This record gives sequence, C-alpha cells and structure tokens, in this order.
Amino acid sequence: KSMTEDNHNVISNVNSMKDDAMFSSIDRPMAARDIFTMPPLEVCGRMAAIPPELEQQSINKYTSQCPTTVAFDDPIFLIEGKDPFGRTGNKLLGFLHALEKARKTGRIVGIVIDSWALPVITTFFMSIQEGDIDAWKYEMEKTFCIKMITHEELPNYTNVVRREAKDIFIYTGDSDDDLQEYIAFQTYHIRNLFRHYNNGEGVNSENKKVRDMCISLDELFGNGKRSQVYSVIHSRSFNSRPLERKSGMQQLERISSKSGCDPVAALDMEPEYVKAILRPLGMLEHPIVLISDGQDLSVAERLLNDPEIGPRLRLVPNRAKWIGGDITLAIMSTAFVGNPASTFSGFIAKARLALGHENTLMFRGKNGDGEWENTCEEQCIFSKRIMRSNA
Repeated sequence: KSMTEDNHNVISNVNSMKDDAMFSSIDRPMAARDIFTMPPLEVCGRMAAIPPELEQQSINKYTSQCPTTVAFDDPIFLIEGKDPFGRTGNKLLGFLHALEKARKTGRIVGIVIDSWALPVITTFFMSIQEGDIDAWKYEMEKTFCIKMITHEELPNYTNVVRREAKDIFIYTGDSDDDLQEYIAFQTYHIRNLFRHYNNGEGVNSENKKVRDMCISLDELFGNGKRSQVYSVIHSRSFNSRPLERKSGMQQLERISSKSGCDPVAALDMEPEYVKAILRPLGMLEHPIVLISDGQDLSVAERLLNDPEIGPRLRLVPNRAKWIGGDITLAIMSTAFVGNPASTFSGFIAKARLALGHENTLMFRGKNGDGEWENTCEEQCIFSKRIMRSNA
C-alpha cells in the first residue's frame, strides 16, 4: 500500500549529531544543540525514499529536546543485565521501547556498558572503530540521547528506574492515543541506526569483529544493486518447537482479530498467496529473494517448485548469509512480504516505513469476492492496539 502524504509527515525525523568541541570527554553530551543539514540517507548504495527535508524536521525537533549533560540526580531509565528477552527482533524492539518509555516518563535511557542491549546494537550498527571506546560512547550518546554508564559510575546515580529486559519489551500497552508521535519518535531512531550501519570494520561491544550489513546485497546483485528491482519474502514459521509453533499461530490469530489479516497465510507463505501480492505490483518479473528462520524448508521447496516464482527465486549463498545481511536486503527491497507475528518482520516493516519505502505487505486478507487485499495500513505495524508488545 502506498504511503499518503500524511503518513510521510508522520515519520519526519533523522539522526546523527556532529561533534561539538563545547562538550568535554568527562561531561558526555546527550546531543549537539546546533541545527545542521543531513545528507540524503543511503544504505548499502541504495537511496532511502524519505525526503531529506522531512528528516531535517526530525533533527530540529528531537535534538532540541535532548539535554546536553546528565547529572547524578537526573531521572534515568536503566538498561542493565546480560540476559536479553527473545531473538534479534525482540532485542532491537526492546531498545526502541526503552527509548519510548524514557520519553513518556521524562527520563533518559542509561545503558550499563555490559548490558544485553549493546551486543545486538553493535553487531549491526554503531561498531567500535580502532578500539576507541571513548569515541564510541560519545557517538552513542549524542545519536540516541542516552547515557552510557559503567558499573563503577552506576552507584552515583540516585534517581534510577530499573526493569528486566522482558518488561522493557512488553511495556507498550494497548492504547494508540499518541500513535502519530510514537511513530515519529520510533522511526527517527530507526533512521539513527541506519545512519550508522556496520560495513565490516570495527568490533562490537563484546570485542568481536563485525560483519558487513551490505554483503548479501553485494553477493546477489553486485554493481547493479543501486537500481536493482527485487522483492523479499520473509518466512517465519515458528517451527523450532511445537509450543513455539502454537505460540506463533496464537499471536497471528490475535493480530488477525484486530487487523483483519488472514490468521495463517503469513505463516505458510503458499505460492498462491505470494503471487497474489507480487503480481499486481509487477514483481513476478523481477528477482524474488527468500529469507527465513531456517525452520521450515517446505516453504522454500514450494516456492522453488512453483512455475512462476521458482525461476525468479534467489537464496543468499551461505558465504554471504547472516541476519544483518537479511535485514538490509529486506529493508532496501522494492517490495517486502512479511509475517506480522514475527518481531523480525516487524522491525523490517518499521524500518521500511522509517526510510520512506512503500510496498510493505504485512496485513493481507481475502475480501468478499475471495481476492487478496491489504486489510490494514503500513503504519499498523506500530499500533499498540493491534500489535501490543510487538508495536
């Protein structure tokens, strides 16, 4: 479904802040106060669709709201502990939910250096360059308006709210009263992440060498990646354990009851379902890339055996396959077909909205004539009423 002008206005934000000599290395900055111009957002050689002037509005708005320093008695919403909740999608959404919780309660997110959030962030974004921890902390703080805290520093902070990783993830509630501001703030920080995607240089917070987020795009499309038209299908079957499959089905059924989407189609990704989405977009004439959790090989087999999809279907070779590459492939694709019950699909859908990309197909159901159609707008992926903790 194409985004309307109103939807574009809803997601007008950006990221990154330039270095400012007025801040010392001891009093770490939360954000540079001055307003500056961001270049158009480009990810792995492909341009984001959001107009730069809309990103500029976000910079102006959110940098002006961010304090320049954090005192020991300032209100902190703390991310600590090494135990995350869930897989990659849950972890990334957990970090974004923490930023939202802090915004709603007038607090600043504090992240303990060895907490669960930093490995997942720095595996994909914000890698540490040349071992310069101080420069990395500085960049993290001014980009996300957060405070990086060591265990030695933590006792000095006197106004701290602590939550477990699971509680941070599920906190969102079910009210959409401030949906437009929620979308604006979340998409702003998603673009912050993609202004700093990893290119294979540096290490993550656990001192492990990072991989290149562009490797899958490079492997599949090479020098033609900048203008390549292609679609991505994400298969999330929840098939690793019987209970997980049941949980996935229950999750999709609940989302279906609120959004009108089919309660099983996005789990099974049958060829007819996929073709009903891609054919009207003219995408059956272009490469179709399948990314998956690897738990249900029958999805790939069915798609490969389909006479229309099979010849166009592409799988990322093992040498270039990893979660970060899948994320970038999906977010920068011409069209994306995902599963709304999957937080991984959900993060991709949110990032596509943040970058201004259209044709994100998550909520599909049959109408009275038996034809497949969109049952909910693209921004429904942020709806707390529909998605609850996945919003």
